[in-house]
Amino acid sequence: MLLIGLNPYGFYMFQLRIGEALSVLPFFNRKFVPALILGGALANFTSPLGPIDMIVGGSCAIITYTLSKFIKNVYLNSLIFSCVSGLLVTLELFKTGNLDMTMKLPFLISFVSIAGSTLIVTSLACFIINKTKLKELIKNN
Repeated sequence: MLLIGLNPYGFYMFQLRIGEALSVLPFFNRKFVPALILGGALANFTSPLGPIDMIVGGSCAIITYTLSKFIKNVYLNSLIFSCVSGLLVTLELFKTGNLDMTMKLPFLISFVSIAGSTLIVTSLACFIINKTKLKELIKNN
């Protein structure tokens, strides 16, 4: 909730959200799963698409965190999270007729843009956590 106001590039085709970096926490410690599922839904409260975006955001988190239970590689989980988010958000934009949000680009280009921008943020977060003492802090709390 704290980061909702810091999402200048958090909607539309580019998902460069500061809060998206937090979405990798469950890959290091599963106790963060409930908070991040709720956060995934609530972060989209201010979205121009409203409640449907809250459902899609929460669904991305549920799908990804369910799969991550069986995959221990945080970078692979980051890729899966990005692809699931990219696919569901692109489908949402196309199904709701909000093609202006995709700059009226074709589906595949929109998917790559959304998934790619999410992958940049989540991979960077995984790298920073892995290379600092944050990893110990996250795993032990």
